[in-house]
Amino acid sequence: MNTKHIILLACAVLLGATQANAQGQDLSILTANPDARTAAMGNASAAVEGMYLYNNPAAIFASDKKFTADASASLFEKVEGADGTFGIYAATAGYKFAKRHAAFVGFRYVGGLSLKGYDISGNPTKDYKPYNWTLDLGYTYLFGTGFAAYATGSLIYSHLSKNAVGGAFNVGASYLNNELTLANKPACLILDAKVGAIGPKLDYGNMHKATLPTHVAVGGALSVDVAEKHQVAAALSTRYFFQPSEAKLFMLGGGLEYTYNKMVSVRAGYEYGDHDLSHITMGVGFKYHGLRLNGAYNLKTADAGSSYCTIGIGYDF
Repeated sequence: MNTKHIILLACAVLLGATQANAQGQDLSILTANPDARTAAMGNASAAVEGMYLYNNPAAIFASDKKFTADASASLFEKVEGADGTFGIYAATAGYKFAKRHAAFVGFRYVGGLSLKGYDISGNPTKDYKPYNWTLDLGYTYLFGTGFAAYATGSLIYSHLSKNAVGGAFNVGASYLNNELTLANKPACLILDAKVGAIGPKLDYGNMHKATLPTHVAVGGALSVDVAEKHQVAAALSTRYFFQPSEAKLFMLGGGLEYTYNKMVSVRAGYEYGDHDLSHITMGVGFKYHGLRLNGAYNLKTADAGSSYCTIGIGYDF
């Protein structure tokens, strides 16, 4: 098996676990949602609370906290033809300063699978363990009228049978209003739009290059305090991947959340995706002072998809 074939096989298994390979989307580490709360709400990332860097950095201004830190793990069902368990792991921290500024840092890793290697005669060789990681930075600025703009950048390291190093960035804008009233009830509205995963192809050598999954995303979230100890929230977002040009993809997700006493939450939603990428989503959450614990399960709706669970922990102060 030559190097090019090994690279393609590694791509198919590593990225196929998140169903990226089904539509030709390489480097899904740049688009997979690591946030357990929004994963349970149809992956509607505009509803983010924590994991701001990887969803909507400007949403931090909807919180009265200055510092936030989160970690999460997403574990996928068994991949046919590979040993091990595929996982997506992320950690991020953010700090809000001078009232209108916030900065973020984060790290993501995907991997956990082992592929059997064979030479051109079909004899076993060494195993291959593909993985990707990113080191990420972000900054957002609040203009003072509820509007905010942000930019994030990523250093990408991708290991298949060969290595590739590159970069990508996102730019976006949001509108936040936490002083709304709806039917005389306090409400908070967040709207978000961005262009993500912008950057040059990653070059693995031997004529194999991976195009970044460049996309546009638009979404919104609305939460309402319907009674003293009862809050409901709804979120909706859509993403359209226009790169690679031969593998365009449309995704739409939405969900609902009910929270009792600002402490216990239950969530449900649905995510539609082309090429059998749809999921029914559900999850729960617990919040005590600054501590946040969330869990989500995304159930595939087609045999070609993948079911997975996400757990997350965060702290704000």
